Amino acid sequence: MSIEKIKHIRDVLHIGLVEAKQLLIAHGTVESAIEKWKDKQAQLIELEKNKKYINFNDWFYIKEFFVECSQQFFNTDDTIPNKIKPLSENYARQLWNTYVSEKHRHLMMVKSDEDWNITNVKSFAQEWNWGTSWNQNEYSAFEKHVKDRLDWEDHDIIYFFWGRYTAAEISWETLYKYWIPFMYEDEMNIVINPKSSMVLIIGVSGSIGIGERIESFKK
Repeated sequence: MSIEKIKHIRDVLHIGLVEAKQLLIAHGTVESAIEKWKDKQAQLIELEKNKKYINFNDWFYIKEFFVECSQQFFNTDDTIPNKIKPLSENYARQLWNTYVSEKHRHLMMVKSDEDWNITNVKSFAQEWNWGTSWNQNEYSAFEKHVKDRLDWEDHDIIYFFWGRYTAAEISWETLYKYWIPFMYEDEMNIVINPKSSMVLIIGVSGSIGIGERIESFKK
């Protein structure tokens, strides 16, 4: 086997000599080895693009906040990865554009009704300020003050968005029972239930409200 052929494959594909050698053995010719490697990489890129979820351990700094809070807010028998499915950036973007806004990547940027797919937002912050309960670690407060305002079932799958590219898939029950670690930043979040037109908007300074998805954007 020619070392020059192996080096050529290595240099073209920017891989190690061992991998280049294995490719040449597997595919017989330099041209075939390079072509097959590139085809495989294209397939991997496509798979990554279409991937809906990411591993909890790869979930950037959000993971650390959940791990820290889990000691207080999650039962010892319930592991966080079993309750939360972080979304890939691409999948989160698709859902955000469908349910929230194609114009803006964050709720803080929404300035008018035309900026998003939500309408008829009604605040109930005067009845309950989530920031106060958050600061006092009242993890039962969300269930008490929010649960009955929405027509959602405990096991409904919902999407909690921190922004266009950062979101998690959870059950409604998980959120209303273990809501505190989800509010790690006071920068406006939105919760979507695909089965319902009702939308939960969690604003800054403890503000909170319920709106409706515009009919044409319902799925």
